[in-house]
Amino acid sequence: MTPPHPEGQYGRSVRRVLLVTLGLNVLVVAGKLCAGLLAGSLSVISDALHSSADSLNNVVGLAIIRIASAAPDEEHPYGHHKFETLGAFGIAGFLTVTAFEVASGAVRRLLGWTSGDVEITRLTFGVMAATVAINVFVWTYERRRARQLNSAFLKADSQHTLSDIWVSSSILAGLFGVRKGILYLDSLLALGVAAVIAHAAFQIFRTTIPVLVDSAPLSSEHIAKVVRETRGVESVHEIRSHGVPGRIFISMHLVVVPTNTVEAHAVTEDVEQRLEEQFGPCTVTIHVEPDEDAR
Repeated sequence: MTPPHPEGQYGRSVRRVLLVTLGLNVLVVAGKLCAGLLAGSLSVISDALHSSADSLNNVVGLAIIRIASAAPDEEHPYGHHKFETLGAFGIAGFLTVTAFEVASGAVRRLLGWTSGDVEITRLTFGVMAATVAINVFVWTYERRRARQLNSAFLKADSQHTLSDIWVSSSILAGLFGVRKGILYLDSLLALGVAAVIAHAAFQIFRTTIPVLVDSAPLSSEHIAKVVRETRGVESVHEIRSHGVPGRIFISMHLVVVPTNTVEAHAVTEDVEQRLEEQFGPCTVTIHVEPDEDAR
């Protein structure tokens, strides 16, 4: 079956998206870090660390996508797309470590083990508002391109960017309370940042682990129902599937009524067409068995 898109073109398209978002993410990190250090705000500095994960993800993604978009070879006959899923899994691991570090710093300040003066200025508010606006653009752009390219890595990265938007927005609102003298609110906001980061990591783990352990993306019963509706098919068994939507591999044993090779091959072509219409682009391997009763 025809792949969803040429691997080389796919890789170039994803890398182009990552380069654009990398430039914007670096700008966001620099702005938040400067504002956080000048204000002495743990929540803003934590948010900068959260945003730095976006930049690191982009750098890692540029390397991973080059491998993942390579054409199938002798050692990887099913292609290299799982490297992209592995990269998304790595993002989740980095987010988990970041969440732990942010939470640890917030708890230490709440318990009085560390201290620091917090001075929120108009510059702090302005920088945070600007970074939120940039992140909204990045999220919208990256999510749209992830859907168009069916990229697991871009989907994971856009999900992280969305969490960054919510975190930055909540911190921006909370900074008003800090400016009014409620200093412990800064540490509480940092704990909120940690919780959001941890949740984003969990969501990515939940979607990438099934792919890495080859969980079936399609129900065997659903595949069998589609196949049995094809004229010339007597029965189907030994159905297996793996991959992700857009890169699904299906294998099966097919019992067909025709007893000559030409007609049996025509039946398999109809089966492949029906499966592609139902599930999208997929590679189908069929072991044909004749119908002994009909013969």
